[in-house]
Parts: sequence; structure tokens; C-alpha cells
Amino acid sequence: MNKSNFWLIRHGETDWNAEKRLQGWRDVALNSKGVQQSYNLAQYLSSSQFSPRMDIIFSSDLSRAYQTAEIATRHWEIPIIQSPRLRERNYGIYEGEQLTITKGKRAGLANFDLRDPNAELKDGENLKVFYTRIKNAFEDIATEYQSKNIMVFAHGGVIDIVWRVSQQLGLDAFRADAIINTSINEFSIDAHKTWSMTNWGQIHHIGESAMGQSVLP
Repeated sequence: MNKSNFWLIRHGETDWNAEKRLQGWRDVALNSKGVQQSYNLAQYLSSSQFSPRMDIIFSSDLSRAYQTAEIATRHWEIPIIQSPRLRERNYGIYEGEQLTITKGKRAGLANFDLRDPNAELKDGENLKVFYTRIKNAFEDIATEYQSKNIMVFAHGGVIDIVWRVSQQLGLDAFRADAIINTSINEFSIDAHKTWSMTNWGQIHHIGESAMGQSVLP
């Protein structure tokens, strides 16, 4: 059965990541660590350790994702397709706010539950709306590029949604593992829109000095 194979990669670190501030659609650039992470990723993708040949490269149109993609895939000389559908969740009025760790060991805000699927977010996206946007975006890419190898550069929240869809988990399911900057996550979508997780959270290519973790829920 025809299936599209995805390598989904989180962008490199930004200052707002380091400061544990909610970014959303704010266009925050990579910091020096994020740039180094992107070069570490490029070294791995261009080495004999990474054997798949990519057909298509997509990126969120936010600069932190596109800059990571540009550095990491330059050696392939494949045009990068930028898409606003691959952006992080729009956190509206809460973008820029400091995140804290809740009692349930989830990152969140003191005055808003980021993981409540039904909570309306002023000037932003309801979690269910975000879920639908990301699911539809990947299924549309899979339909258009059947049987292709596709690399996508996006965001922690996007990867979290893909993790849930691939494992048929609800929006309230607890994810214990952090989403590391420039980690690689493999999955596939077949012609019947069935998602399958292949290899998740690969970080062996990231040097210890360049490690960075998502504080997103």
C-alpha cells in the first residue's frame, strides 16, 4: 500500500525556549545554541549514518523552523516549501508569558489550562482547532506526495499533536518525554489516512552542549 514517510524535526533553540516563554506565532529567531544544533543536525543528515533520500522538504513559515531547515538541509539542494499550516499553536494573548511546571508535571500557565480541549483562547486557537489544522495539513501533504520521503521542520506543539494522532491518543493523554530541539521523529501516513509511528525522539546526533528541551505540554 502506498504510504508517505515523514521525518518531522523540531526547530533549534530560541531565547524564548531558554527563558521558558510561550512562543506560538511570535516569530522568534534561533539563538546561538539553536544555530549550533542546526549545524549538528546538518552534519548528521549529510553523513553515512543517515541513509534515506528525501524527495520533499517542508517547513513552518516561522523563522525558527525555516532557519533550522535551511541550515540542516542545504547539502541536498532541495527547495524548502514554507507553509503557515505547520505553525505552532496560536496562543493569542498568552504569547510571551512565562511557563511554569504544574502539579501534574506539565508545563502550563498560572491562569489558563493549555491542555483543556474545550477552553477558548482569546485571539488564539482552541486546542481542538489546532489539532485539526495539524492533522489535516499532514494528511494533505501525504495525499499530494504519495510514496515520497518527506522531511518537515516544525514546532514542539506540532510534534505533540502528531504523537497523539500516530498513537490514537486523546488531547488529554499525558506525554512523559520532552520534545528536544532538533530531535527527529519518524512516522508514515498511508492512502487510507492511517498513521503509523516508526521511530520517535531520536537525539543521538545532538551534542550535549547543544541540548535543549521543550517545556510545552
